[in-house]
Amino acid sequence: MLILAEEALLRQKELTFKYEYIFINQSKRPFYSHDIIGLNFRKILKKNGIKERPIYNLRHVFASQLISKGADIAWVSKMLGHKDITITLKVYTKFIKEDDEVRIKKIAQMDKFMVKLENRDN
Repeated sequence: MLILAEEALLRQKELTFKYEYIFINQSKRPFYSHDIIGLNFRKILKKNGIKERPIYNLRHVFASQLISKGADIAWVSKMLGHKDITITLKVYTKFIKEDDEVRIKKIAQMDKFMVKLENRDN
């Protein structure tokens, strides 16, 4: 999943390698306008027949998908910039729809991870 993102960023970097930033505007200045990004996001959604939603939803979908696919919760939490994994679990696991058996297995995995962390810190 992240390989495609990395490839896209590397292709973009090839286009703008001589500038300080990877994403630049027409004036060769840093590209940072949330309004333009949001506008383009809405256009993409409309073109693909997807109901309009805030661009911030991408963060929730991405994190929830990683967690539901078994990604290391500590890594996901760190990547999102959370202080600790409890924030990540509280915010993102509510979006995951799976049966109790799958959840119990994942909780057992997290328990093993927490024990490892506890043993490492002692």
